[in-house]
Amino acid sequence: MITRICLLILWLGAAVSVAAAQPPSASGSAVGLSSVQQRLTKVGSDLYAGASRPDAAIKELKAILAIDPGLADAHMYLGMAYRMTGSEDLMGEARAELIQALALAPDLVPARFILAQLYLDLRRPAGARETLTAGLAQHPGQPQLMALLGEAERQLGNPGRAVDLARQVLVKEESFTQARYYLALALLDGGQREEATTELERVVRSGPKVADAYLALGTAYLDAGRVDAAVEALREATTVDGSRPDTRIALARAYRSKGLLARADAELTLARPRAIASAASPLSQRQVEPDFYLELGLVRLRQGRLTAAAAAFEKVLETEPDHQAATRHLAEVRKLREASRGKQKE
Repeated sequence: MITRICLLILWLGAAVSVAAAQPPSASGSAVGLSSVQQRLTKVGSDLYAGASRPDAAIKELKAILAIDPGLADAHMYLGMAYRMTGSEDLMGEARAELIQALALAPDLVPARFILAQLYLDLRRPAGARETLTAGLAQHPGQPQLMALLGEAERQLGNPGRAVDLARQVLVKEESFTQARYYLALALLDGGQREEATTELERVVRSGPKVADAYLALGTAYLDAGRVDAAVEALREATTVDGSRPDTRIALARAYRSKGLLARADAELTLARPRAIASAASPLSQRQVEPDFYLELGLVRLRQGRLTAAAAAFEKVLETEPDHQAATRHLAEVRKLREASRGKQKE
């Protein structure tokens, strides 16, 4: 979750300056407002820079809002801090604070952007689309909102619409890396892997280095059978952010494809849910666990450890009973075990 926030900060661009420029509330004394605004500016800057722990920021922002509850940017920062905790229990609080910020300042573009991103985190792209559409009604053509709307459309199963939105943004701002990244994801969903790969290569060359872009590029290479290139890109993803389990799982898949099972095992050890508990949020950890156990099962299957492979595939099906790959591989393991028992009886 915190890595996603970093992606937001790195690519938010002009919207960040909008947040920093929000005027203070009209309530309270001039002296008091000056002091409060200084505190608010500091905590906001620290959040954007990643220099503030979410719990410390939450405490400070609550103190600021106790003085002046009408500060829209304080509500926005509080929602952002709640989101950065990664706690599922606080996602409702994050949403409420961001909605309050927009109620106080409907033109607060960063709050609308962060609220939409929160909906995407929660796998509620329809909520993101509604939020972004409302923002674009106020700010037609606003590039950050348009780019993220494209991502919401992609997650809603409309890759063609997502491609159109991203390209509209890039016509006006060719260097807008976030829009190009979302364009690549939409092209991948639309089956245009070669073009998507080209776009992702442009993203990683443009900087700054973001794990998501290297992960997407490495996965595209892997799907195209370019395993060595995939390993290189995924290694870079783990260098950018070694705490993310999804990049470790993808790198394990690449090593497995090369037959390097010991290296795949090592990456899965680093991605194991209990090993990343202190680094990953509960929300992000829960979302990647099925992928972890699926890859673990595939590695164990290649190693001939059928009992362990079956246990891993069963773990996937505990959380996703309709998971087709896990179901298929579990059936394969059971057939192999039955065949092995038959040979032993002979």
